[in-house]
Amino acid sequence: MVSFFSDKVEETARQTKFVRRKSEISGLNFLKAMVLGFLEKSDSSLNEIAQSFLDVGVEVTPQGIDERINIFSVAFLRAIFSQALEIFKNKCPLPLSVLQQFSAINIVDSSTKSLPENMADEYPGCGRKGAKAALKIQLVFDFLHGNLKQVEVETGIDSDQGYREYLKVVEGGSLTIVDLGYFCLDAFWAIAEKSAYFLSRYFYPTGLLDEFGKRIDLETLLRKQTGDRKEVSVKLGCRSQHQLPCRLIILRNPDEVTEKRRRTAKAHAKKRGTPLSQTYLFMLSWTLFVTNAPDTMISLKHVYDFYRIRWQIELIFKLWKSYCGLNHILARRKERVLTELYAKMIGIVIVHFLLAPLRIPDEIWSEREVSNVRFKQVLARFARSFKQCLSDVVALAKTLDDFILHVERFSLKQKRRQQPNAYSQLALLALPLP
Repeated sequence: MVSFFSDKVEETARQTKFVRRKSEISGLNFLKAMVLGFLEKSDSSLNEIAQSFLDVGVEVTPQGIDERINIFSVAFLRAIFSQALEIFKNKCPLPLSVLQQFSAINIVDSSTKSLPENMADEYPGCGRKGAKAALKIQLVFDFLHGNLKQVEVETGIDSDQGYREYLKVVEGGSLTIVDLGYFCLDAFWAIAEKSAYFLSRYFYPTGLLDEFGKRIDLETLLRKQTGDRKEVSVKLGCRSQHQLPCRLIILRNPDEVTEKRRRTAKAHAKKRGTPLSQTYLFMLSWTLFVTNAPDTMISLKHVYDFYRIRWQIELIFKLWKSYCGLNHILARRKERVLTELYAKMIGIVIVHFLLAPLRIPDEIWSEREVSNVRFKQVLARFARSFKQCLSDVVALAKTLDDFILHVERFSLKQKRRQQPNAYSQLALLALPLP
């Protein structure tokens, strides 16, 4: 923390031309006031940001701050954000042996943020009923270590299926979990070639071959299925450049889940004016997964439990939007919108860096876990203290001790006996079978 908020920031400020002459609003003061100001109050106005500047010893008017927010402040904070992603990395994995068999557990997903319409040329949205201007944040979250492994900003019209940048951060021995939006045989091949593993829902009607290269009639296979779960060794994709050896996991849905899916599908089909085939309606009775991870690492019984880890990224986006302020950027001027966005994203990196090693308190890890939202609320109370002691290692260490004490006492989720929390459920997988 001290190294990040140091005079090294000034070099980046000069390189991006945010600072070109000596001024009270240095790169470091701007970084502290903006990032920690928004951590303290995610919907801060310019007047409140001016008070944040006063906390770091700089007297400036709201109008003076607005003048310093320009294309150079955007470039400066964007560069600092990239540095933050590299610096704030935790190396302590979750204390669960069932997860530590992988070098990392990467969850890939995206979230869209609408923008003022005057930004449509640079960040076009989907249009029609969607926003005319929007940006999409592509995220690779390492669930095992709690790290933001990759964060990329795209336009709102970029598709998830075309996103391949996440393959750059896939390392050998890792597990990558994606939803159907990222289903791509070429990407799965790239993961397998790195001696890594993938887990995804199966995208119907992607071709399936048996071990002899004969096409599998999936509907016939499922109609013959009598049990609730089964796995089949298959080759995924019919083209010669694909045919990826993996496991097809077949799980029968409960009746209420099947009926809900069919009602939703029929409603969408009616809205589009397109009919649904009986085969498609039958397929909704099943949940199908594909993975190249061996049974010794992810057993048939636990495939669904592993895939449920993907839901954690939805909770992360909820934290970002509702509690870290990404949904509270009300400015209209493009430079101010992007400056505030990157200031908040830097704060988000710090939130996850501090949260990761505290997610499961050691002495009670199997029963309770830290709530992302409650953690952020505690951090907001300490943001001003952090702002004022970042240049003093001893003072910062004392503040962190007090902060951790508050986290352990006031950030834990309530016990849920009917439906265990995510970490508690995963902890059960590590226990020997009776």
